[in-house]
Formats: sequence, C-alpha cells, structure tokens
Amino acid sequence: MKRESMKTLRLALVTFLFSAQLLAGDIAWIGWSPNAFTRAKSEKKLVILDLGAVWCHWCHVMEKTTYRDPRVINLLKKHYIAIQVDQ
Repeated sequence: MKRESMKTLRLALVTFLFSAQLLAGDIAWIGWSPNAFTRAKSEKKLVILDLGAVWCHWCHVMEKTTYRDPRVINLLKKHYIAIQVDQ
C-alpha cells in the first residue's frame, strides 16, 4: 500500500474510534423539570445537578475532562439522573 494511503487509512481509523467513543459515552443530560425528579424517584437514582455557565472556565474543563472519562460516564449512568442547568 502506498504511504499516502496508509496515512489516510490511519487517520480514518483514529477519527472513527474517537467519534465512536464520544457517541457511546455521552452523558444523557436532561433539563430541570419536575419530570426529572419523578424519573429519579421511580428509577431509585440520585440526582446530580451540574450548574454551568458559558463564561466559566472550570465548567468547560469539567466538560472536556471529567465528563469524558468513561469511569465517570458509567458511574453517572448507573446511579444518577444527570441534570444540567445554565446558571
């Protein structure tokens, strides 16, 4: 295989794996509503409330690091109803 074709193939593979990880691992954030708390009660889960702001540097850091960590994602999916609110 030509060198250029190998580079293209590698780039496509990395892009696919990265995209698949992001799609599979997203936290199912929902908005604030009475239904969210009803759902938490019926599923016997706690509520985690993420108050973020567009201007907040550390909110963006959490989004890019903590909320992309597969361990955190799995923990939130298993035990919490995740509510995200723009403060």
